[in-house]
Amino acid sequence: MAAKKKNVKADELKYANQITQTLFDIANAVNTTSRLEELYLMIHDALGRVMDVTNFFIAMVDTKKDTLYFPYFVDAQDNDFEPIEDFEAKNSLTGLVVQKGYPLLLKKDVLLQRASQNGVWGPVPVIWMGVPLIVREEIIGVIAIQSYTDPECYTKKELDLLVSVSDHIAVAIDRKQTEEQLRKTQNKFAKLFQATPCWSMLTMVEAGIIIEANDTFFKSSGYDRSEVIGHTGFEFGLFVNPGDRKKVLKEFEKKGRLHEFPIQFRMKNRKIRDFLWSAEVIDVDDKLCWVSAVLDITKRKQAEREKNRANRLAAEQEKHALVGRVAGKMAHDFNNILGVIMGNTELALLDCKDEEIKKTLELICGQTIRGRSLTKNLTAFAKAQEPKHEFFRINDVMDLVLELLKKDLEDIELIKDFKTGLPDLMADPGMIENTLVNLLQNSIHALSRTQNPKIKIRTFSKDKQICFEIEDNGCGIPKENLSDIFEPSFTLKGSSDLTDSYSRDIKGTGYGMSNVKRYIGQHKGKIVVTSKVNAGTRFSICMPVIKKELTANEKTELGTAQLVTQKYILLVEDETAISDVQYRILTQAPCNHRVDIAMNGQMAIDLLNRNKYDLVSLDYQLPGKINGMDVYKQLRTKDKTIPVLFVSGNLEFLESINKLKKQKQIAHLSKPCQNKVYINAINQLLGNAGIK
Repeated sequence: MAAKKKNVKADELKYANQITQTLFDIANAVNTTSRLEELYLMIHDALGRVMDVTNFFIAMVDTKKDTLYFPYFVDAQDNDFEPIEDFEAKNSLTGLVVQKGYPLLLKKDVLLQRASQNGVWGPVPVIWMGVPLIVREEIIGVIAIQSYTDPECYTKKELDLLVSVSDHIAVAIDRKQTEEQLRKTQNKFAKLFQATPCWSMLTMVEAGIIIEANDTFFKSSGYDRSEVIGHTGFEFGLFVNPGDRKKVLKEFEKKGRLHEFPIQFRMKNRKIRDFLWSAEVIDVDDKLCWVSAVLDITKRKQAEREKNRANRLAAEQEKHALVGRVAGKMAHDFNNILGVIMGNTELALLDCKDEEIKKTLELICGQTIRGRSLTKNLTAFAKAQEPKHEFFRINDVMDLVLELLKKDLEDIELIKDFKTGLPDLMADPGMIENTLVNLLQNSIHALSRTQNPKIKIRTFSKDKQICFEIEDNGCGIPKENLSDIFEPSFTLKGSSDLTDSYSRDIKGTGYGMSNVKRYIGQHKGKIVVTSKVNAGTRFSICMPVIKKELTANEKTELGTAQLVTQKYILLVEDETAISDVQYRILTQAPCNHRVDIAMNGQMAIDLLNRNKYDLVSLDYQLPGKINGMDVYKQLRTKDKTIPVLFVSGNLEFLESINKLKKQKQIAHLSKPCQNKVYINAINQLLGNAGIK
């Protein structure tokens, strides 16, 4: 008994020491980190020594905007941490902590009940713990931890611990925010005068005397410092129109600042140039001064007529970007609505005995899943992210799209030629649905003035590719325009319909086909279009087949090749459709490797710290703030020689990989890649050639 008490006391002492060390690390992090992002990471690491922080985030509160921001998060299932506006009305768990002002430990039953009432954002955890961060009696944020797998992961002990360190965390974050703001203020004038390529001036408001200007001003205007400093712009002839100063003062009186105020200035060589003048009033040694940024737009003005088409395109792109921004903000709300529909439908299915009603409920459930996929894809497209890969049947997606457009197809003869037994397609289902919708809608529009309209849809496979075709007997595309149809903003509909080929009520955005080309290109597919005016158009798309495992022939080839086997590999990949395939072919014969899987960057770093691997297969685009390149840099600080195979189609990564190509321990494959290509790349990095 005495020994047992002694062990208990030893454990308590060890735990107390861990807490003390955690508090010390958090306090010390303020002095050892240069940026807030580094502080958040150190807080996460420090807490990880005393509790499970696999799913962890820090939220900051902006009470003026009634918005929650998530500057740091690591989550195994959720990578969508967009700001939550009007959080008090939207009933999120984090917002609940802010509203109540005290810590919360919510268990599975409560979470499920809240989820059914639209009270949980994103995936529903089985346990959730959140603690307010308070500074000067004001809640500045929330620190939260959750688990999706273990409902007993946290107890009151962990909640008390998080509460005990929350004050230190809040103070640390507040101090670091203050430091960053102070640095920004101190560097304000240095950046203004040293970094800007436009004119920068400091002028006394009342007298109009210029007390400082940057080198850009003197070089481009031609004036000497002696002519400018201590003088007004009128004295040395800078102002062209005598009434300009009155207009500027009136603008300041009206708006309190200048923002891109159009004005003309005279250079020393007497040439007049056009500028946009922006200025703010600041206090310099108890004197009100204008700090100005003056942008020369003379060349822009001269080129305006030549750039009319470019300006229209820019306007269209801005409209397109606005759709993306709106979509991103709406994604949370819409997915919550779909979650409620899906949850209640699944509950109704459990007790449903009527087969007809059951079919209807299953249809509703399927449509909510498809709706969720579409919103995720729209958000990903708005953020220019790479596709999310899943295995699915192309025929099923075809049927879904045809059902969606059923009303538009009512008066059209539809001919379906779907081959059975096609391999599953690995692709982003939302992108493929969007592609099919665009192509079918174009065919429907092309048939608007056609007698006996027909659309033929085919699916088939050839040369290790899955193909689908959509063909109509509509108005067709003029030969001279075939090369233009994939250009953004190009359309032959609406006001651009000079041959009266379409009904007057049909309009085109000009972005449908450019999106289609982008989607297919991201999946390494090919698109071919053939068309003849008044005879119809056919779009043919082929995409590579990605097998779920090695074929018998590939296994035979591997068995006879000089194959490196039974190595220890870390597989870093957040898409389960891809990681499942890679894990299967790596661990099964003939490779027989030992494989660990990391779903995010933090998990990868943790595994690399604990284990000695022979090779790392690394995706670039990972959920959270730690991407594949961050993992690679962390790995190279400890191991300079371990081979790394990057597997990514991300454009940002493709630019950064060029800097690493000279290293022999590095290889790169673009998604999606064939299994034998993947095995060959790994085998070559491990030291031998593979199958051909």
